[in-house]
Amino acid sequence: MNEVPQETEKKNYLRFVFLNLLISLFIIISYVYISEAFGSVSTAFVESQEFILRFGFTLLLFTFLSVLAGSLHGLIDGFIAEFLYQLAFYNQIYIEWCLIVAILGLLVGFYKYKPLKYQEGIKVYYTFLALVISSFIIMGFIVLFQGLFYLGQYSPEILIINYGFKFFSQALISIIFLVPILLVLYDKVFAASEKHLYYMFLTHHPVSASDHTFYLKIGRTKIYFCSRCSGVIIGGLFSLFVTYLLERIFQVQFSSEVALILIIILPIPGLVDWGTQTLLLRKSTTESRLFTGLILGSALHFMSFTYKYYFFTVLILIIYFSIFFALVFFGHKREMKLLRDQDYRYISKDEVE
Repeated sequence: MNEVPQETEKKNYLRFVFLNLLISLFIIISYVYISEAFGSVSTAFVESQEFILRFGFTLLLFTFLSVLAGSLHGLIDGFIAEFLYQLAFYNQIYIEWCLIVAILGLLVGFYKYKPLKYQEGIKVYYTFLALVISSFIIMGFIVLFQGLFYLGQYSPEILIINYGFKFFSQALISIIFLVPILLVLYDKVFAASEKHLYYMFLTHHPVSASDHTFYLKIGRTKIYFCSRCSGVIIGGLFSLFVTYLLERIFQVQFSSEVALILIIILPIPGLVDWGTQTLLLRKSTTESRLFTGLILGSALHFMSFTYKYYFFTVLILIIYFSIFFALVFFGHKREMKLLRDQDYRYISKDEVE
């Protein structure tokens, strides 16, 4: 039996944790922003207790992502996403709807997507059947929770028609037929063949320096990205989302003074990690590049709050870019010196022989 090296196990574990956090972040952010535009899964029931038929964009997106990501993500991310949306847009928390969205994600995620799954037509039918069964179960939970949380307020007829059947009708036009079609298309595009998409404009490194990249696996397609740049983008988006929620929920506005301090402090870890690598003092890791990229992305976002101190912001940028180019210059000189020393050793060895 072959044993996996400890270092490989550690890297696989860190990759597993990072990718699952990234998936959760994507599902939660997508849910909240789409819900702001079209309403969340609960909106049609909270806004109106009458029977109305509405296409559920958020229901469609969340169901599709839960099938791709699996039950655990559907359960946890669904609860958190609905809870955050309610905090931001409702005057109160409807905990029963947080539970309903979580249970929905759990149920539809049981029949999780796998690459090439839909090469067999019968699997499309199974997905359709799983969505029908899940919708019936959620319909029952909605009636049950409304009856328990609002005991005596609604008659059984209203609960069944204006809540239970209302959800099933929405599921019928929003997910039961559309999600299987989307999954088939997803499978054909990303899983028809095994592909490695390695482009310089995404990685910024040649294949020989692929240790500076990480990949996302979508179906059977691996897309490679620069580790630090990816961290910057994710950090910026996460900071944008957090500040957005704080403004919506607590009406918190970041002061220009705090933002100015943050854009001075936050870039330092990234500059140190990248600088010591550029000067050939050490070799940074994928984890350190991602982490420092996340911090740097947050700093870039907070720059939008420093409009009162425009002059100081520009000055900080000039200082950091000056340090950056100085490190590039000295790093290049050091690399050239090492190459010359290496060539000299080879020449001397040949002369001795």
